[in-house]
Amino acid sequence: MVEYALAKRCVVGILAGMRLVVPLLAMLLVACTRTPGPNELTGVGCPKGMVSIPGGSFDMGSNSGDPAESPVHRVTVRGFCMDVTEVTVEAYAACVRGGGCSTLGLQGPSEWWSVACHWGKSGKGNHPINCVDWDQATAYCQWAGKRLPTEEEWEYGARGTDGRTYPWGNGAPGPRLLNACGSECVAWVKKQGHPWKAMHSFDDGWATTAPVGSFPAGDSPFGLKDMAGNVWEWTSSEYSEEYEKNRANKYRIDRGGGWYYDNPSYVRAAYRNWLLPSLRFINLGFRCAR
Repeated sequence: MVEYALAKRCVVGILAGMRLVVPLLAMLLVACTRTPGPNELTGVGCPKGMVSIPGGSFDMGSNSGDPAESPVHRVTVRGFCMDVTEVTVEAYAACVRGGGCSTLGLQGPSEWWSVACHWGKSGKGNHPINCVDWDQATAYCQWAGKRLPTEEEWEYGARGTDGRTYPWGNGAPGPRLLNACGSECVAWVKKQGHPWKAMHSFDDGWATTAPVGSFPAGDSPFGLKDMAGNVWEWTSSEYSEEYEKNRANKYRIDRGGGWYYDNPSYVRAAYRNWLLPSLRFINLGFRCAR
């Protein structure tokens, strides 16, 4: 009889435990099979070399900058992946070898500044690929299974949600934060026979571009590198003077400023530049999103 009582209690305990376990299993099953929300990344995460940026809302633009940046407006961005760094010469060369990218025009046009185009130059493998037009940037991202970011994604990745002016915060640009035109840049440009002026009076160590990721103190809130300075970055977005109005335009937005520029306003996260897709320049490159 004792054995029977013990066995009965064991069965009752097991059944009670099952009443707790079954609902938990059902909850897990629902969680695994439900449709992801609009701000959630799907899959197992981002590939190596990319940052997972969660969806969220932020105030895009600036009411105190260029008129094309206003009005400040609330934007909601879905979760996405973005390259940690600008695409390098070495990475672009892999695309060329793989048949996905063209070298046409990478030496630059017949201009004095074309000597700073990196393609075919030794020692530039870890520098951003420059002198690429919009079609070449698009082709690389497609070859890599990615795409160019929209300007909304780009600005969100650069400044986060707290409304900061620059990727690192609100402090003025300096030689520890970004590769901009310092004293060494001015000297290089003058050597080419063209007068120029500096964004700051210091030497940041690089006359033209710097190897990607050389200024970690200037990283964005999401850990993206060189979102200010080094090279301007193509986006997928067409330009219009007013946000979301008449996007069917021949110009494409590029963001972030570059090493050649002297005005701190150009490296603000909200600054919008626009170019013909066919143009290429020594401080113009790109990074990809997914």
